[in-house]
Amino acid sequence: MESGALAVSGASIAQVGEFEDVRAQFPGAQIVDHGDVVMLPGLINAHCHLDFTCMRGAILPNRSFSGWVRRINELKRTCSDDDYLASIAEGFAELRKWGTTTLLNIESLPELMVHLPPPPIRTWWFYELLDIRNRIHTEDVVAGALTFFEQRPKWHGGFGLSPHAPYTTSLDLYRLARFCSEKYGMPFTTHLPESDEEMEMFSEGSGPLFDFLKGLGRDMRDCGGKTPIRHLIEADALPRGAILAHMNHLGPGDEELLAAHAGQFAVVHCPNCHEYFERTPFPYEALRRAGCQISLGTDSCASNRGRNLFDEM
Repeated sequence: MESGALAVSGASIAQVGEFEDVRAQFPGAQIVDHGDVVMLPGLINAHCHLDFTCMRGAILPNRSFSGWVRRINELKRTCSDDDYLASIAEGFAELRKWGTTTLLNIESLPELMVHLPPPPIRTWWFYELLDIRNRIHTEDVVAGALTFFEQRPKWHGGFGLSPHAPYTTSLDLYRLARFCSEKYGMPFTTHLPESDEEMEMFSEGSGPLFDFLKGLGRDMRDCGGKTPIRHLIEADALPRGAILAHMNHLGPGDEELLAAHAGQFAVVHCPNCHEYFERTPFPYEALRRAGCQISLGTDSCASNRGRNLFDEM
């Protein structure tokens, strides 16, 4: 549009069209000329880890996923609460700079949230659930989170649950998270298969990730014979509407399995993270054929250079 305009009334867009037409409908309105720009809806970052903004450039690209996990765990032990709070603030500033107005953030340290100011954009905080070492009582988590947000009505967004991944979260905890998600109408997201090592662990019962987690004491009897997505779907561990982050690898029969559940799950692709690990091409066409809606996210600065969704596009 050569000379476009939009009229804003309160927090709503009242009209969009040619400048003269819009001005005629709102005589006396304040006019702000933004010059030669494009105006578009705010962007949605559908998968992000604000906690780890401070780790930008701290881990050299490494095709070994289990090696990357070891390194990020080392770095996490060196960070203080103040480091993480600064990370979250820096991440928000960068998101706003590049036009993100809605964020789905995986929160690994929910105890920090009581020290945070209201988020500057709509943010859904997904409590990360793992029980590879400790048991987490999801219903207590949900009750505490609902109380937290009831006491903060000016916080735009809400709260969801994020069982981390099938290699760190038991089927029992997945099912409990699904129950809570459905009971309270809360969004649900999880990481699914992010690496070839994860595929090897579940499909073959072997590989670097298998050996690493076995060494941590994980019960490995659920490994061998099934891909990660089949492992969860056949266990009835995913609610309808689950947001599946990554989905970088599909095994034999996975496309058909997803097609049998067409429209039930959304997928978030993180292109720069994908490039960082030098992964095989993302199975975009197969996921589309299977009826998955695909969105974009930036993932973590521990595996990405920034939080610019235009760069991801």
